[in-house]
Amino acid sequence: MIERIRQGAPTSRLSVLLPELPLAGFGFLTHFLWEMLQVPWFTGMAKASHGSVVWMCIQASGGDVLILLASFWFSSIVFGHRRWLLEGKRKPAITLLLAAFLVTIVMEWLATGPLERWTYADSMPIIPLLGVGLAPLLQWLILPPLIMWLSHRHMLGCIAIRSSRSV
Repeated sequence: MIERIRQGAPTSRLSVLLPELPLAGFGFLTHFLWEMLQVPWFTGMAKASHGSVVWMCIQASGGDVLILLASFWFSSIVFGHRRWLLEGKRKPAITLLLAAFLVTIVMEWLATGPLERWTYADSMPIIPLLGVGLAPLLQWLILPPLIMWLSHRHMLGCIAIRSSRSV
């Protein structure tokens, strides 16, 4: 099936033609869940209204999706195509992971330092040399592999459905 896509076989599934769609969808859902779970590790979030916490987590998840997509595009440029996610290639996936991880380190450092966008609660473990929280870094070590796996499986499912209809 993957060979048919590689050779340009027609398919009407947008998620196969646009791997960004499942990445963004699964990315938003998983990052939103993570953002909600890490609320206690940020100053002031426990006292904020439920609605404002949800809204802040929606915004943070949107930013996470942008980091994910930018990292996907970077990896796709480095490896010369966007099919690597469908094909299950490891090197582009590792490149995405490293790019997103580095962006997160810089963004967390800026947000908790010079930009003063948010602060960590005393309960947040801080990585000594980086000065950033452990939870945001774990987020970018754990979620991207899960998101890429979910997206890959989703795209394969779309191809299988399409193939079964054309038989």
